[in-house]
Amino acid sequence: MKNIRIILLLACMFTIATNAQVMMKKAKEDLPKSYPVDGTPLLYKQDIQVAQWIKAHPDYYSKMRLQKTAGWGFTVGSTHTWQAYNFTNGQFYSVPSTCRGIGPHCYVFVEDANWNVKVNQAAVDSIVNEFENKTPANPNMGIYQTDVNTFGNPPDVDGDPRIIILILDIKDGFTGTGGYTAGYFSSTNEINTYGSNMAEIYYMDCNPTDLTTTDGLNTALETCAHEFQHMINWNYHQTSTEWTFVNEGLSMAAEIVCGYPPEFPELYAGEPNHFLFDWRTNDNTLVLNDYSRAQRFFMYWIDQFGAGILKYVVMDNANHGVVGAAGLSYALKDDGQSLTLNQVFNNWLIANELNNKSVNPAWGYSYTGLPNSVPKSFYNPDVNETDTIQNYAAEYLTFTNSKNLNITFNSTSKPLIKAIETGGSGSPRVVDVPLNTAFSDAAYGTTYSTISFVVIDTNLTGETEVSALDNIVSYTSTGTVLSNVSELKWDDTEPTGYYAWTSNDTLCVTFDAYPGGKLDSIRVALRRAGSISGGVWQYTGGTDPTPLGQPLAVPITASISTTVSYPYPVPYSNWATVDLRSYNISTNQPFAVGFVIGSVPNTPGVMATDYASSSPYHSYTYLQTSDQVSTPGWYYITTNNAGDTVAIYLIRAYVSLVTGVQQEVELTPREYSLAQNYPNPFNPSTTINFALPKAERVRIVIYNQLGQQVAVAANENYSAGDHSINFNASGLASGIYFYRISAGSFVQTKKMVLLK
Repeated sequence: MKNIRIILLLACMFTIATNAQVMMKKAKEDLPKSYPVDGTPLLYKQDIQVAQWIKAHPDYYSKMRLQKTAGWGFTVGSTHTWQAYNFTNGQFYSVPSTCRGIGPHCYVFVEDANWNVKVNQAAVDSIVNEFENKTPANPNMGIYQTDVNTFGNPPDVDGDPRIIILILDIKDGFTGTGGYTAGYFSSTNEINTYGSNMAEIYYMDCNPTDLTTTDGLNTALETCAHEFQHMINWNYHQTSTEWTFVNEGLSMAAEIVCGYPPEFPELYAGEPNHFLFDWRTNDNTLVLNDYSRAQRFFMYWIDQFGAGILKYVVMDNANHGVVGAAGLSYALKDDGQSLTLNQVFNNWLIANELNNKSVNPAWGYSYTGLPNSVPKSFYNPDVNETDTIQNYAAEYLTFTNSKNLNITFNSTSKPLIKAIETGGSGSPRVVDVPLNTAFSDAAYGTTYSTISFVVIDTNLTGETEVSALDNIVSYTSTGTVLSNVSELKWDDTEPTGYYAWTSNDTLCVTFDAYPGGKLDSIRVALRRAGSISGGVWQYTGGTDPTPLGQPLAVPITASISTTVSYPYPVPYSNWATVDLRSYNISTNQPFAVGFVIGSVPNTPGVMATDYASSSPYHSYTYLQTSDQVSTPGWYYITTNNAGDTVAIYLIRAYVSLVTGVQQEVELTPREYSLAQNYPNPFNPSTTINFALPKAERVRIVIYNQLGQQVAVAANENYSAGDHSINFNASGLASGIYFYRISAGSFVQTKKMVLLK
């Protein structure tokens, strides 16, 4: 499975006042235009059928050995027509191909139609070399031996110890955008049935994957490690199919132990409140969150227990006759660990927020660059809310800018609640929080500046792959606000210079929501005396086509009457302030502040500094072709060749907490919500209303009282705002049903009654 990368467009070079070289790169989107996914989970039903067949024919392998008594004996140049699976129509088709490379443990075949198109000999040689001899993690051990050492032995039912790797254009319906199938393993090939090759074989894509490019070859190498784990895993689950989350998580772990980078870890960080073992096979977008969650979970296992524990996970069925969560529990015991699965799960969730091994080795990672889970943030401690916590998942709540916090959590589902205190003068610590009882800690607001609550649902109902109904947790808190005005900024150093942009270019800095606040003012650091015009907009959440949404304060003007010389004074003194109190702008939603370069580009000149981060980016620039870019659009600036340091404009926002009843600018809903359906009871149609504070992909699923999915009422992208859908239940029997909305990290469930 390939690490998902953002393809960046190198445009040109500029020089800022300090003569530092910079590069323009196309602005990062939430997801790339195309990205790889694994096809193996899509063949889950086939795996179950194969398992049932083998269980019904226990002597098959001993008698038939797939009707072979010797190995394939291929040489470079050997031709063979293999069978492959067409994901668009569910049929098998023939793939004429030629052996282009051989190693001690592999044959590499390439589809003839794609030879020297997106696969060449150099690519094949690289795959053979990495499969046999080296990986980024170990220059002396290839993918084959690394995966075998970590997970176990591959099957050998075709009488040949070599694995067949077939590179082809996988028929997956890819049209140029969205997800495409990067590779797959099919257990159908392990028995003598329709579509079987009767061989140890797995498949890797070469369209759109282009193995003649660096990115495409990296995709293939990661896929190589990923799919080989699936083959090994099947060897120990021939009669009992492993849960998709565990199987895919182990393949993601295969990429890690071979030295390939993590895959979009921020996707899980943004969706911690989701059933751990869920796998959204039918959604090529949200399934990326599942991959991110699974990889992060098993990265934690490797970090805490070593990669050796993964072999026990793979062998759960062979050793104990179990799979899934039960297999994970046995793996901990087999590895000599005293922790239960629940304890590991709880520690993992704390580590995802605290990430500090000095507090407790179980509460952090050795890996760097893993983002913390994204919490619901409260700057005003007076809160009265109700959340839906998914089964075996967690919600994070963070309080800052207050003291004397007194909070009570109420729930009948008995969640586990931990408080993580950080910031200030004290060493970080984790404190137990009681349920249905008031909790307070005088250290918050004095010794510690931040307190985060992790609300954990540990009810793994029935130990199945299907989540039970969500659990309701309410919380009420009071406290004292420490400061009525907060400074929001991304810069943390003095300015390093400014950019010589072209007239009418636009500079933009985006800011996260500050719930319960009002935008008081913005400040911008300028180089020379003069004025620059701009505005405040609602942030669209991306840059395609623009980060600037509905205008909130347009136009505004920032002016300065002084000019500073280089070297710049420390602290930098040339700041212009724009008072925005009269606009009454709510900061419940993310917003953007931008300025348009005037007819004299460097007067006044907006200052910039370096920001050591590759994601997310907060400063964007709209460039025209006169800026020597090939395509007009929104770009960000990297300040070194590695691209891991970006430029941030020195634009800051100042927000005050709203006290009392004030009129706010209501542009879109402040928060996600799911209304009670109407009418209720109904027959056979009902209306479901929901609200989105930003554009999201929305999925509304209907469940019966057993928690079984019976219908999908919505599964598409919606804009920010209020929406209604009509659900027709004419095909369902009378009874009680539940409807659940999933939009980003927001999940909520309500009950409805069908009476016919």
